[in-house]
Amino acid sequence: MNSYFASVEQQANSLLRGKPVGVCAYLAPRGCIIASSKEAKKLGIKTGCTVAEAKKIYPGVILVENEPAKYRSTTKKIFSILSDYTGRIEPYSIDEAFLDMTGHIKNWQQGEKIIIEIKSRIKKEVGDWLTCSSGLSWTRFLAKFASDICEKDSYLLIDSIAKMEEIFNRVKITEAWGIKEKMQVHLNRLGIFNLLDLKNYPVANIMQALGKPGYYLWANANGVEIEGVRTQEEILPKSIGHSYCVPRHTNDLKYLSGILMKLSEKTGRRMREQGLEAQGISAGYCLKYGGGCFQSKKVAKPLFTTEDIFKSAYNLILKSQPPPRAVTMLAISVTRLQPLTNQLDLFYSLDKKRFACQALDKINNKFGEYTIYNGTMWGLQEQAHDRIGFRKSVEITDRTDKSSYEPI
Repeated sequence: MNSYFASVEQQANSLLRGKPVGVCAYLAPRGCIIASSKEAKKLGIKTGCTVAEAKKIYPGVILVENEPAKYRSTTKKIFSILSDYTGRIEPYSIDEAFLDMTGHIKNWQQGEKIIIEIKSRIKKEVGDWLTCSSGLSWTRFLAKFASDICEKDSYLLIDSIAKMEEIFNRVKITEAWGIKEKMQVHLNRLGIFNLLDLKNYPVANIMQALGKPGYYLWANANGVEIEGVRTQEEILPKSIGHSYCVPRHTNDLKYLSGILMKLSEKTGRRMREQGLEAQGISAGYCLKYGGGCFQSKKVAKPLFTTEDIFKSAYNLILKSQPPPRAVTMLAISVTRLQPLTNQLDLFYSLDKKRFACQALDKINNKFGEYTIYNGTMWGLQEQAHDRIGFRKSVEITDRTDKSSYEPI
């Protein structure tokens, strides 16, 4: 999807259409722009700008605070359309997905027809202001590469080795998925200056220089599929977490504990929704004028409840190393994730805390977030709002059993 969050805001409010719009994490001067409309991008207001910088570039820019529920709802509608064409969909991010069309198309022309149809349906069924770029090829890398380099609201087919090599020879190496400036420096030292150089480079040499990542880069450039499209059920996240730039810069442990508890609740809810538990915890904070503390550890008993996540994080960073001066940011994440084992404690027949936590999740799911919450969070309703995650944050609605598209 093109300029996704900003386009969704323009779709929802017609008065914003055709105007420079920036979607912000927070509207405070130090708040970050997380999405810019195409009009704002033309003025130089890009993702990563602060609110203050955006206003300096163009005082008339329209800034709106992000509404995650709005973007998730729109994405679910789009994924619902995609599920009419194949049962194997990988939600790469909230605004991007891979579709495995194996067995559904016989040639490139049929694939092109489906792309055109999907783009048309998104405009008709979701929003006429929403546009997307698409790519079609025989590997995930080449399909994404095609969608990245084609014009906005268009599509590109890479249907042959000859076409792939022709494109590789004229685009910058940093336009390829997975190659940024730091990797470009390493590749340049090896004599690799474009994607065609990468394709023709001896695989043994690049593996010796860069290891496993080197082979991945070489395989992608040679049209060799490594991972394939993986559905939600086949993807296990490496970590789940949240961070928050606290508006009140302080080292007051009572205040920071409340924020940490809220971040623990948000993290725990996401983990439990996916039926996971964690064997590791990471947490940290940044201090005013620089510095901070970030720690991680493996836990003896898998983390599942919000209370256990909070206690582990609190002991890790606030109890063991109390902040010496004002804190500006708190972060927490659970790691070493695994499917829920339901392993009972050796000395207790029932894990009452776990059952109670699941019951609270059901209540909050039915009546709204924070209908019931830990008292440590009292008075923090307006802080650490819901934030949008870009990676694999929306469940796909399965409609393949009533597909309107018949496999060819």
